Amino acid sequence: MNKLLIVVSMLLCSLLGNVAAAAPQIPENIYQWVQSSARTDYYFNAQQICFVRDTAGRVDTNRLVVPVLKIYDDLMKHDVISKRRWNGKSLKGFNDLIGTAEYLEFDIKAKTVKIKQIDYLDSTFTTIEGSTPNQVINLDDLTAKSLDAKFYNAILDYGQRHQLRLAERVNSKLDDSFKAKVKAAQDEYIASH
Repeated sequence: MNKLLIVVSMLLCSLLGNVAAAAPQIPENIYQWVQSSARTDYYFNAQQICFVRDTAGRVDTNRLVVPVLKIYDDLMKHDVISKRRWNGKSLKGFNDLIGTAEYLEFDIKAKTVKIKQIDYLDSTFTTIEGSTPNQVINLDDLTAKSLDAKFYNAILDYGQRHQLRLAERVNSKLDDSFKAKVKAAQDEYIASH
């Protein structure tokens, strides 16, 4: 009986070790973890988040763009594959699905986020399939308990706390008056939050 328990425990350890090893490694120097739900881990790209240039080439501190990652657990992966199968969509490459990369654009004043692109990713972070939904979400329509609301608010908070750095990513030759204006807005935000 003791030998059976030892064999079962070794088998379980081996299986659990393989599951842990199969989890994708997210580069912590690039992606910032925000939260985890029962089915998804939420990250945003802290190296690529930045403001947008307007049509005149000026930095628009009202519009923030950011790539995000959503890494799925096995149940979520199964759900995605099942829905694709049900809708008659291709399953090519989805046996190696790990989650999605989404490309978001926030309009801070309008309190909206636009999902510009969604790419399903495999374990090498290569796109399996992409789509451009251009879906606009009004942030005020999301409930306080919404995982998406918490995720979007964490991204906006990061953006507001790092306004000057994000503006300089778009234009490294900002004039001193613009830098001072952005720095003052950043400091005011930090002081009030």
